Amino acid sequence: MSLPALPPLPGRRLRQACLSLSAVLLLSACGSGSTGSDAPAGPGQPEQPAPEPGGKPQALGGAKALVVSIDGLTYEALQQARRDARHPALASLTVAPVQTGGYVGTASEQRTLPVPGWASLLTGTWADQHGLRGVGAEAPTLEAPTLFALAAEPQTAAAAVSTGDYRRLLQADIQAGRVIEAANCTDSDPCVAEQARDYLQQGKSLVLAQLQAPARAAAEHGLGSEAYGKAVEQSLVALDQLTALIETRRQAESSEDWLLIVTTGYGLDEFGGTTGSQFNRNKTSFIAANKALPSLPAVDGVVAPDADMNALGAVIDIAPTVLAHLGALGPDYRFRGTGLQAATSIRGLGYEKPADKNIVTLNWTLQGDTDQEVRVLRDGQLVATLPAGATRYDDTLPVSDTAQVYSFRYSVQSGKAASAMQVQAGYKPPPKLAATLKDGLVSYYPMTSLPLADGKGGSTLQPSAAGVPAGALIAADFLDPAAPTGALRILGANADANGQRGYALTLSRDVFSLPSVPQFTLGFWFRTPPSCSSYGYGAAMMANKNYDSGNNPGFALGLFNSGGCDIRFNTGYGGGRNESQGYRVTPNQWAYVAVVIDKTGQVMRGHVFDPALGAQFSSVALETRSIQALGGTGAGKLGVNEDVTGQYYKRWNPGFDVNMDFGELAIWERALSTDELTSIYESRKPLSSLQP
Repeated sequence: MSLPALPPLPGRRLRQACLSLSAVLLLSACGSGSTGSDAPAGPGQPEQPAPEPGGKPQALGGAKALVVSIDGLTYEALQQARRDARHPALASLTVAPVQTGGYVGTASEQRTLPVPGWASLLTGTWADQHGLRGVGAEAPTLEAPTLFALAAEPQTAAAAVSTGDYRRLLQADIQAGRVIEAANCTDSDPCVAEQARDYLQQGKSLVLAQLQAPARAAAEHGLGSEAYGKAVEQSLVALDQLTALIETRRQAESSEDWLLIVTTGYGLDEFGGTTGSQFNRNKTSFIAANKALPSLPAVDGVVAPDADMNALGAVIDIAPTVLAHLGALGPDYRFRGTGLQAATSIRGLGYEKPADKNIVTLNWTLQGDTDQEVRVLRDGQLVATLPAGATRYDDTLPVSDTAQVYSFRYSVQSGKAASAMQVQAGYKPPPKLAATLKDGLVSYYPMTSLPLADGKGGSTLQPSAAGVPAGALIAADFLDPAAPTGALRILGANADANGQRGYALTLSRDVFSLPSVPQFTLGFWFRTPPSCSSYGYGAAMMANKNYDSGNNPGFALGLFNSGGCDIRFNTGYGGGRNESQGYRVTPNQWAYVAVVIDKTGQVMRGHVFDPALGAQFSSVALETRSIQALGGTGAGKLGVNEDVTGQYYKRWNPGFDVNMDFGELAIWERALSTDELTSIYESRKPLSSLQP
């Protein structure tokens, strides 16, 4: 933004003359002649006692805060001034670089310009909440409440602002009586300094002062110019006088506890300009405070051009830090920033909304003390308590029958630290499980307890021999991440003394061989180990035949390592095979696998639904002799993570035993449609939810 010209010379001379006097004389000589005009005190904001005669400040006691924002004062210029040791105000300040401009590459990113930076200072949020990104012609209004509006108790607050655009962002607070403001200090730093001193003299609990001379000099003459040096000097002299008055107040009443914060809302480039870029120089602001702030990192640090700015504090930390000092930080936390007095800091709070899931994934970084539990609140209500050190949480969106956009305010808290943000997340109702799936269902294993039981009573599923160790129940996170059971893990290494392995699914009605069953469907959830590289000759997922050869009579599902984990749907007739290949699954991810065999239509259809590779459908024609041989060995059973003999791994993969996970295994005595199978995968609902 371009800054307006300086006020006429006579006014400047008058104010500069006032500035040259001591703090006390200034208050008596210039205070009554201030050109500022204060709005009346608002509701809940009592009138303050007038200064005692002679300009002596009225002693009030209690916590108070002064925030001085100096536009154009760079971190380097501030540090140089400290080294020069000419300004008493800087002698005891703790100084650290902090970032402005939002988190790069996220919805919070805003241009490193004056107005967005000032908005972040006022609201403790980035542009995704306060609405001012510095792009185009934006209305000078805030979409987020300021620290004045969020104070749990009304503060006797006052502001003196030199930049007109900044003042406009305070209008809602001024009109509501939450803050009084020197209306005609626009473009006049001396007026700001004078009015701020008046507010301190009156004992306001929160005073905000904004100066702009360094920014103007940098824009017109550059950072290395004499004009810039003089502007910095002028601003720091004003700061000296403000801090001297604070010290006078403290000596008059030792119970007055003042927090002083000096900052700026944006950084400058090497030429002193405001380009709005996200280079580290443009993103570097600072916080200088008269108190130790335990969670302010990088005190006196140097910001390299390639430094990680997210490791620093931020200008959004100022608002909650001030209210925490004043004891006015309410329980309904709304700041993206975090109060710097806490032993813990929560930084980089962000979120993701997976397109295929109705969840919001929150993520953040913890610094400092990480030994306290982490709490997550949604719109002020606790939704989760996480272990100490947690940095991620998946929040399930409320169920709805209609598509909509949810808007929630999330707050993450640990100890006295907190960070909050507004999240808008699109929701679409999950696909419903087809009600027709209960039709023709003859076998169903919910796999919620051992020994496994068929919910329809049509089969048994147990280790292939008495001495084979049972598998283990695991979480069915393909359905419900919180469910402790719902799937079965069969370890390839679980064997008896004879090398017998796997499970056996014994059918009361052998759907493969019975002529009275012209069509059937077998479906289940399936997950491979993290790699398929050790499969050697392949692994038997299921088979009712000796799988030494796919040509052998019967049916098999094989898992191979052919350019990735691939599944083959196989039927053999003794001297050849009908096989459908090319179905890929992602290692260590749940997929849904189904085979439909239509004996009448003489076709086998394969279906694989994978979270990364999508839906894969294909089919193969079945010869009459393949259909006649579908019964395999005639035992009426399928090996699971084995072939029907239970000896496949012993024969072909010694030492390379494969672990497999199975969930929701079901058999229908009919051909399911692709839509029905798709509904199983996309709804992520158990078949048991359809049962009466």
